[in-house]
Amino acid sequence: MIKVGDMVGFKYRGEYHLAIITEDLGVGWNYGRYTGLVLGTDGDLMPLDTPMLTVLRTPSQVEQWERKKNLKKLLDKSKQTR
Repeated sequence: MIKVGDMVGFKYRGEYHLAIITEDLGVGWNYGRYTGLVLGTDGDLMPLDTPMLTVLRTPSQVEQWERKKNLKKLLDKSKQTR
């Protein structure tokens, strides 16, 4: 079960992101109940749909998610240079 304070990973518009769940805004939101603070951006709250979230409970899970982000960036750069 996802709860406030959990770190989660998710893919949005083809990009991998990390977020910390900061609020449970309740039922009725179009994109689900939980809102996360996306790290590395301007700090805006973003509605997150529970099925698109992967809860990251250990440092190794966070590192694996970071590797996915970096691999995606490298692949995108190699496509642009072709």
